[in-house]
Amino acid sequence: MTIAVMETFSELSLKEVEFKPLEDQNEGHHEDPPPPLDCWDFSVAVAGGPGVGKTVLIQALLGFNENGHNSRAAFLHPNKPDGPLLYLHPSHPGLTFWELPLDDGSPEKWITEADLLLLVTDAQFTQAHVDLALSALSQAKRLCLVRTKVDCDLHTLKRRMKEEYSRVEVLSALRKVVLMPFNNVAKKEALPLFLMSGFEPYKLDVPSLKAKIEKISKELGRALCLAQQGYEVIGYEEIAELQSALERGGISEMVRFIQSSLDSLLDTRFDLALMGGNPGFRHSILNSLRGLKDGEDGSAHGGNPENPIEYASLKYPKASLWDLPGMESLESQPKKYLESVHMNRYDFTLLFLTPWQEASSSYRSLVLELKKEGKKSVFIQDCEDDEMPPGPRENEVFVLSPAKLPGPEFHRLLGYLEKNLPSHKLRAFMLSLPNLSAEVIEKKKEALSQEVWKVALLSSLVASVPFPGVAIACDLSLLTARLDTYRQELGLDGDSLANLSHKSGVPVPKLMLEIQSPAGKGVTRELVQKLLGSATGIGLEVAGVFLHKFPLLGPLATGGIAFHASYLVLSRCLEAMAEDAQRVLSRAQSPA
Repeated sequence: MTIAVMETFSELSLKEVEFKPLEDQNEGHHEDPPPPLDCWDFSVAVAGGPGVGKTVLIQALLGFNENGHNSRAAFLHPNKPDGPLLYLHPSHPGLTFWELPLDDGSPEKWITEADLLLLVTDAQFTQAHVDLALSALSQAKRLCLVRTKVDCDLHTLKRRMKEEYSRVEVLSALRKVVLMPFNNVAKKEALPLFLMSGFEPYKLDVPSLKAKIEKISKELGRALCLAQQGYEVIGYEEIAELQSALERGGISEMVRFIQSSLDSLLDTRFDLALMGGNPGFRHSILNSLRGLKDGEDGSAHGGNPENPIEYASLKYPKASLWDLPGMESLESQPKKYLESVHMNRYDFTLLFLTPWQEASSSYRSLVLELKKEGKKSVFIQDCEDDEMPPGPRENEVFVLSPAKLPGPEFHRLLGYLEKNLPSHKLRAFMLSLPNLSAEVIEKKKEALSQEVWKVALLSSLVASVPFPGVAIACDLSLLTARLDTYRQELGLDGDSLANLSHKSGVPVPKLMLEIQSPAGKGVTRELVQKLLGSATGIGLEVAGVFLHKFPLLGPLATGGIAFHASYLVLSRCLEAMAEDAQRVLSRAQSPA
């Protein structure tokens, strides 16, 4: 395979790439491959002069400015150092943003390949912007205007206008002034304008711009979601580390780095502490989080323990829930209490309150001590089954009822954890949960997708380098093993179905009827080989990143099991098995 200098968006997607399918041992007896799942490519060109805030805008649209998990987008120079920059969405590798300079009309040749053009300025739009807009509209391209650094204008006008200052009126006037150069264009075509703050780039009109991009993608038949899920597919830091490993010791060092990174991800522990409140209620929540009913073998019961009791997750061997003793005599000494229960062991703490109880001063002191230790916690308030307290909730208080679990409050708690746990810890917690709801299954899928590119790249590299005692068969073994793990994590294996049948009363055969994907029914080496053989010539931006960032991988990826084929099989099977799990859960919840 040869990789030419890239001149258009489409060349990055490798749509012209071909590689030889693996030979099936039963040649001549192929079944028709399953229909491909949708894998949309959607390109957004972001054009503007230097220093206008294009990078900040793109990062805001990617969600990197809203939390500390992602401080920088994954990007590369696909052509030359002073050329356009490509940014990948951390959860949706098919969605790409291109940062383009405005000088000398250079964006012209790129716009033909873009689905949407964002014209950006931090002052007034010029004739160059208007000309580019007319060119895009003549090609039937979608167009949005973005005015950045609006907070500077607001600050200046507030200081000058003093009592006469009205934020609403100033923003309205600013919109009219900014759009003036497009007055003639606007008579024929409505041009949406979005205002962005430089200091808080994810506020003002950026949420509306995200919604607009999602709407346009849907109108074009390629519906996408810009919501950041907390899981990063390919991070800039990891690309830099891969490059460093490649330079230090070639492909063999790269393999060791990926294996170490993957092992670290798969070996992550998560320990959740539960303390306080009514022991019976606390134990009911603990049991629900383990997929057990009160009174079942292995369930938590009784009063407050004298010492912390560990309850291992039944779904994920690296996760445990801990039932902690009450504070009692140490109520006025929170620091001593934390030492007595080995608080350093736990990643997160649920502090339980009895119905209608507010957090006591000792609880507040405990929270302060936890914060000093860098530990996070939330309050869980007990409520009667049919008496959910009205009104808004505090950000760190969640009202749960075992009879209504999971429910809206539980999903709100999951959202809080997404924002406050490191992604590897969040992954371990999500995989420790039973399939409580459709939302939980979706988050499990997102958590598992975090590793897909590493498994795919490791598989293709191992096949390409002669390691002692390692044959090409290792590729199939690795992919088969991981897909089988996905099947278990999503509750499609025999034991999981038997447990669900026991709890729901729906016979296992009826649950199995809802499993439609080949991998969901059972993962074998033969199935994986067949799927790999059909995964050719597919446009994948993720493959493009590696093949252009690391040219040495180009020829290697054509031999054995290619990276882009492995990635495609893993991601498609994961998506299909998650849909199977959703159908199985729906069937279990409606046994009639």
